[in-house]
Amino acid sequence: MKIYYQIILLIFCNTLFIQANSTDSIVAQKHLKTITVSQIRNKNNTISISPDSLVQYGNSLNDILNLLPSLENDMEGNIRLRGSDKITFLINGKPTSFLGNYRSEIMIQLPASAIGEIKVNHIPNVSQQAEGSAGTIDLVLKKSQQNIPSGQVYLGTANSDRYMAGAHFGTPLSPHWKFNAGIDYKREYRKRTFLNTITSRENNIVTNEQIQDNSAIAHPQTIVGSLGSELNRNKHTFKADFSFIQMWFDRIGNIHNAETKKEMKVIRDNEQANRQYSAATFYQYTHNDQISFFTDFNYRHTTYDENNDYQRNVLRPKPNLIQDKFFIDQKNDEYELSLAGKIGTFKTGYNTWITTSANANRKEIYDNGFYAEAQEASFNMDLNRQIHSLFLQYEKQWQKWFIYAGIRGEYTHQSVYLAKDNNRIKQDYWNLFPAFQLSYNNQRSGHSWQLSYRQRINRPVFSELNPFLDQSDPQETKQGNPYLKPEISYNAALSYHYTNRSFTFTPTLFYRNKKQTIAQITQEDMVVTYKNLYHSQSAGAELSIYISPVKWMDIRINGTVYYDEIQANKKGNKRNDWAWNTNGIVSFRLTPTTTLQCNGNYISDLQTVQGKIESRYRIDTGIRQSILSGKGEVTLQINDWFGSVKEITIIDTPTLYKRTEKSRDNRTVWLGFAWNFNINKQNNKLNLTL
Repeated sequence: MKIYYQIILLIFCNTLFIQANSTDSIVAQKHLKTITVSQIRNKNNTISISPDSLVQYGNSLNDILNLLPSLENDMEGNIRLRGSDKITFLINGKPTSFLGNYRSEIMIQLPASAIGEIKVNHIPNVSQQAEGSAGTIDLVLKKSQQNIPSGQVYLGTANSDRYMAGAHFGTPLSPHWKFNAGIDYKREYRKRTFLNTITSRENNIVTNEQIQDNSAIAHPQTIVGSLGSELNRNKHTFKADFSFIQMWFDRIGNIHNAETKKEMKVIRDNEQANRQYSAATFYQYTHNDQISFFTDFNYRHTTYDENNDYQRNVLRPKPNLIQDKFFIDQKNDEYELSLAGKIGTFKTGYNTWITTSANANRKEIYDNGFYAEAQEASFNMDLNRQIHSLFLQYEKQWQKWFIYAGIRGEYTHQSVYLAKDNNRIKQDYWNLFPAFQLSYNNQRSGHSWQLSYRQRINRPVFSELNPFLDQSDPQETKQGNPYLKPEISYNAALSYHYTNRSFTFTPTLFYRNKKQTIAQITQEDMVVTYKNLYHSQSAGAELSIYISPVKWMDIRINGTVYYDEIQANKKGNKRNDWAWNTNGIVSFRLTPTTTLQCNGNYISDLQTVQGKIESRYRIDTGIRQSILSGKGEVTLQINDWFGSVKEITIIDTPTLYKRTEKSRDNRTVWLGFAWNFNINKQNNKLNLTL
């Protein structure tokens, strides 16, 4: 074991020894916040998890999502929900463009300590946007809203110059007015390697072989901030929230490309900065239990800047040094307004969502002592999308039964403008999204079940529409398709739930049928593009189990198995296969103030349109010690015990074979300290609400 790990372990064990032998009777009588599971039948079909319930200092959002039922992710931050990557991510209940084109980067970078709750909704109701074929994942930023001033301050450090710090504070300004604020910072370390083995074929004859070897080191940094205020006065409720997320990093990459007749070494100096600012206001008037009205307005501004400086040393066929630069500048503005009212068992409303995006790519080549713009490789693209929606829903609760029915109509106008060609590509379409749900809940016996159906949509994001070649990454050239159509999905689920004091059992059957599926395709020339497939469908079963066999142990296990079928065209050519995944958390209360927790997950081989992603697994362990009469916590966490965070992707077609192996230095040891004041510890538990 490295000396660094030994020092951290020694510090933690010394803290544990002192605390265990303390004569503080207050601490001895307290129970440390534990990983308990509460599964309650919910009308909204939502699964939620609080990262604070986990021994998770140092974790990113990507690490936490690993532990949710039916979620699969990889080292690049790509997320699948019940086998589909078409998910809408929300922040504080609002869509975010920040997680559109560069969603995967945020998944890896966003510190879990900035998030108060993660809500997964497989089948949202019609009062919400229909975007997201597989459902929504809502990231609720942490707030402290007690009736007295309260909050948390924390610090953390890990090997390879990793650091994190943050503070969250909330206070009542009057009996009716509350204020909260938070700030979180995280500095990471990334050392990643990519190895591509590529074989081009024609009539079963190899025409070219290529090996791409890439390594890169970066120190990404992320900062998250939020301000919020809420005023409740008689029948009126006002809310205002502001949040910002910024991520930036410098990366140095070394790339070696060797093929049959060519060989080149590339040094890439890459700088990225991604920022989003969001402001929201909310007003609700409640006349009585039967009549209410609300209005909600949200504005989001996102920018993305990327600077690339290349030194391309051509070794074969003719030695040559090429120096060039590539710049990407993107800006995105979104405006969203909702008006809705409730009368008795009916709720109706209107929503408009306007998006304007601008993209400018510029390439410069060094020649005769100067950098000059290469007009043929520079381009501008604008996207304007307007969505206008009306919805009507009905819900009724009587005795143990609950019924829900609704319909949502959405009109979409989309315009893609290509400046170089002076070409404007327009699409206008109208969709109806019906929804139905029937539930039975017998709280006395602990039995309940639910049948639900929803229709959803997935509109292509900016990068999937951009038709110009994006060569910022020397190993992967991308080209979007401005003629992409939206993906339509039909989702159904049947679930049963049983719970008692020490056991919870929730099996679910689900089915998804998708038309005009948006898929990523690697072409023969190695350009990655996007196309609409004819049809795809998946069906499977999900099982969540919670057991507390003894007072000092909690066990939660999730598993999913599903059948996936992809049909590329009308001719009936299909790919199909089975896949499964499982994850679990085991929590031990070693003493009244000490919790040991082990997390693990396994994902089987996953079918893709052109090949597969091979199986992978991961195991983490953490221990938390309560100190300072329960106000403080010391946490030691070891991530990726076996260094197993790697991913192997295979593309195998008649004309192309490509094997990509990605690995990352993810084995970390985090030491964290947190101090809480006036925080209700009973709320810090793992909540799974279905």
